Amino acid sequence: MSMITPDTDEARRLRRGLASALAEKGDLTDPGWRKVFEKVPRHVFVPEFWLGPDRRLTAADVDWLSHVYTDDVLVTQMTEGAATSSSTAPGLMLVMLHALDVTDGARVLEVATGTGYNAALLAARLGSANVTTIEVDPELAKLAEERLNACGYTPTVLTGDGRAGHPAGTPYDRLIATCGFAQLPYAWVEQVRPGGVIVCPLGWGTVRLTVEDGGTASGRFLATPSYFMTVRSNGETGSVPYPGDPQNPDERATHLDPSAPFRDDAFPFLLSLAVPGTAQASDLDDDRRVIGCRLWAADGSWARVEGDSVRQAGPRRLWGEAEAAWRWWEEQGRPGRDRFGLTVDRDGQRVWLDSTDHLLPVAG
Repeated sequence: MSMITPDTDEARRLRRGLASALAEKGDLTDPGWRKVFEKVPRHVFVPEFWLGPDRRLTAADVDWLSHVYTDDVLVTQMTEGAATSSSTAPGLMLVMLHALDVTDGARVLEVATGTGYNAALLAARLGSANVTTIEVDPELAKLAEERLNACGYTPTVLTGDGRAGHPAGTPYDRLIATCGFAQLPYAWVEQVRPGGVIVCPLGWGTVRLTVEDGGTASGRFLATPSYFMTVRSNGETGSVPYPGDPQNPDERATHLDPSAPFRDDAFPFLLSLAVPGTAQASDLDDDRRVIGCRLWAADGSWARVEGDSVRQAGPRRLWGEAEAAWRWWEEQGRPGRDRFGLTVDRDGQRVWLDSTDHLLPVAG
């Protein structure tokens, strides 16, 4: 068993302080979740983490504990230079837990155990017997279970691909995912009872769905931005590898500024839904202003924008898809994320604006 850092008066003081700050911000409004948040020691679940690619903090560092009890995401695992596990920023965790709208005795399936901290919050609120959590990485699952047990929580911890859910434990009252998806797995809809709730990061947002009779789930996106690591298989990073700059790409003019995919919040969120499964990177000048960008996808599609010119290659014209998304967004009056919703059934998923019959055109 790994070394478990004990709880201390200082950790409890920092925890209460963070709870007060999150309450003032509006992220912690439920007294039940506040009680749990002040009780569960986050530091037990993050004995080490990275602040950037070159700085790793452990319990031996004097500023380790103060970093633990901030409203920040903490990267806890790096694979081939890519972040592959983290502890979500507490404010966002609590927004999602509030959206889950749990009641006493509710049975919850969590997808992506990660550090185990979110599972501990659920177990403290609902009782360990009502919580099942599944993690694709066997080592992460093992460490999370050790840390959960050390804190007195014994939820069911499974190793496996959470995209399949856990049919043996059905039906669930609630399901929450803590990694990012482009497509919400229909298996989850089948495993949550009618009237139950699913909370899941989708694109660069988080959607809250209610399961309906007849095998459909529907609901809206939360107003709070969210950027989660992509769901992955064991041994993979979940990221789309950059294909390299292709030879002889098509080139043409563009009127869409290269900073559009990175500017503000509403359009990048829309782009993550309208052109799903696309990775992107910005090119910056000396003043860190965006002067160019690249988009690429797993099928080898590639685009690079510099100034008012775009070069593209591969089976899809990714910047053309981004331009089409921009035109649609402008035509709709530049709507924000909380006007969008999602419906999932056996035929797939549909993103909509304001009402289920006003569909977002999706590329790919």
